[in-house]
Amino acid sequence: MPFKSTEIRWFSSNRETLWNIYKSLPEQGEGMRESDRTDYYLLSDTFHTGVKIRQGNHEIKVKYREDEPQKYGVVEHWQKWSTSESQNILNSVDSQLLEDWVAIEKKRFKKKYEILSFNEVHPTNKEFLEEGCGVEFTELKIGTAQQIVYTFGIEAFGTDKDSRDNFLAVMDYLKLDLSVLKQFDSFGYPEFLSKTRNNNL
Repeated sequence: MPFKSTEIRWFSSNRETLWNIYKSLPEQGEGMRESDRTDYYLLSDTFHTGVKIRQGNHEIKVKYREDEPQKYGVVEHWQKWSTSESQNILNSVDSQLLEDWVAIEKKRFKKKYEILSFNEVHPTNKEFLEEGCGVEFTELKIGTAQQIVYTFGIEAFGTDKDSRDNFLAVMDYLKLDLSVLKQFDSFGYPEFLSKTRNNNL
């Protein structure tokens, strides 16, 4: 079943600023520390489609609405599909033929927010949410060069409500200092990987 989200993401080599913004969010502190993992991304020059392999899941994401550029960053709307496989398909491919893929090691912290009736927003530790938003701070180590980049992202989703409405409700609740965030590069993973590949980041 497709999963729709509205999200915004920033990238930087400046850890402390993004980390301090993340820590200051409601539900003080580090939030939930996820298990470290390595995701595999297909490199491409399209910014509208992303393909990755994550812990046995093969995931495709496609933009289903136009981007919404803001002064503080770019809001994107994605539709995602995921299929579960017992093995990473890349394990069956000769390593010399994998130049179109990149491995990204991730150390991620996450805070979750549930959206109730009348756009009430509450921090939560629930594992599954029908209407909600995840906010993450992640350290990325990219490819064999192990280039380190940090990302701060906000991803809202909804079952009955529009994910964009949930995104706006959470942004209003978080009271972020957007004047600080606008200094950082803002785009989704497909564009980030393209710029990294072309050494424009």
